[in-house]
Amino acid sequence: MVEPTIQRFSRKCSQTGREILAGEIYYSCLTETPTGVQRQDFSREGWAGPPDDCVGWWKSRLPLPSQVRIRWAPESVLLAYLEHLLVTQQWPVLNVLALALARRRMLTIEYASLGRAGSPANGGGAEGGEGGADELILTIRSTGDSHRIPSVDWATIDVAAIQAELDRHLFTDQAEDSLEADDAPGESLE
Repeated sequence: MVEPTIQRFSRKCSQTGREILAGEIYYSCLTETPTGVQRQDFSREGWAGPPDDCVGWWKSRLPLPSQVRIRWAPESVLLAYLEHLLVTQQWPVLNVLALALARRRMLTIEYASLGRAGSPANGGGAEGGEGGADELILTIRSTGDSHRIPSVDWATIDVAAIQAELDRHLFTDQAEDSLEADDAPGESLE
């Protein structure tokens, strides 16, 4: 099984080492390292803006135990991570992420050997090898950019484990539009 090389939300500020508490605003960023993508989390006082090698970042609030509702990171972060997976050629993870992004209507998938758009759930048959698509064409809706990637043999990968890892690595607790763009200290999300 291929897993993304980034860790879970640490609940500790990477800059100050202080624990990030329930109800507190924090920032997360994905940075490129020689060993892969690393997730760093920052408290409000530890955040000095995204580092130069940042793949993507987002602002969120750690939910109170009674308010937990996990959502994926903002679209820009997800698309930046998709671009990273394209560069690093992590095909199983990229195939799973592509299906999740297609479900969220962020991209479309065309099965090259079948020549039609769809998804495996819609009868698209995205399994590699005999009788399936050899290649997928991913088109990002917001930019129109297309990427050709090899299709995976779904019987040989642990889709649930990859999806669970993506959920753990790329989560936030707030909808993107519920967070203010101004990152000045002392601001309120209410």
